[in-house]
Amino acid sequence: MTSIYLSSDNPRWMPKTEADLQAAVDGGLFEESHHLDLKKAPNSKGDNKELARDLSSFAVDGGTLIIGVQENKESRTFELAPQPLNGLPEKIEQVARTIPDPPLTILTEEISAAADDGTGYVIVYIPASPVAPHMVDNRYLGRGDKTKYQMGDAEVVALHAQQRNTEADTLTLLRKEMDEDPLHNVGAQSHLFLVAQPAAGRRDMCLPITGTRDWNQRVRTLIQRALEAPRTQAALSGTGFSPDLSTRGTGARGEWLSAPRGSEPAASTLRKAVPLTSLSSSFSSSRTAGCGCS
Repeated sequence: MTSIYLSSDNPRWMPKTEADLQAAVDGGLFEESHHLDLKKAPNSKGDNKELARDLSSFAVDGGTLIIGVQENKESRTFELAPQPLNGLPEKIEQVARTIPDPPLTILTEEISAAADDGTGYVIVYIPASPVAPHMVDNRYLGRGDKTKYQMGDAEVVALHAQQRNTEADTLTLLRKEMDEDPLHNVGAQSHLFLVAQPAAGRRDMCLPITGTRDWNQRVRTLIQRALEAPRTQAALSGTGFSPDLSTRGTGARGEWLSAPRGSEPAASTLRKAVPLTSLSSSFSSSRTAGCGCS
């Protein structure tokens, strides 16, 4: 099951039962955001188009749609509204594959209601699409802070340019790895090459550390634990970095990064200043940028 980001305090929420969903409602954890929306099941062709727009808007950065939780507009709270599950996941997938252009790939998971009456909830995961943005009715859709919107020409052009640059960078990195393969003359088997790049973390994921009065001490403790970890020591054995983390006597909200000693001149120059919150977020996860074979 794929986890759902609710907040910095609940970054990897994984509902498995109706009780989990009810607990989130009672705790006020649900809030429509850039990565989360909550809806009832589509019942008409118009609803299918609206669902396609919602799915397409999430495809730029990825997100989750929970079917079976609806908002009470008067009280501005959410409540459970279990939907008939028979054929519902298939219907959602069909909408994703037939209405948006290009078609969308999604993942769905069912959660049955405790009443065991054939109703329940569907968690729809929309991964970030490599060909986003996607169109519905000849309009490109994006996702704002809490709702979808029609993207302007400049934003669409910028996303397409970013895709082209990413593809070019990926191919360059793959060719470099293939050319430097130390085993290219060994055996007759093919070699698989993968290139990954850090994925952007949530904007508030480091707030529990950096948003408190004792953030300085917390950062120092985090760095010290990283230095003392056996895996870190083994990975850095014989490879130095400058400045070294061990030189950090006090924490700071910005850090300077540089490449390992001994690397090629082009990569050994001092990198730009990166805020510590961004640094911690960037290394929290990675997405595969490309692969190649030789």
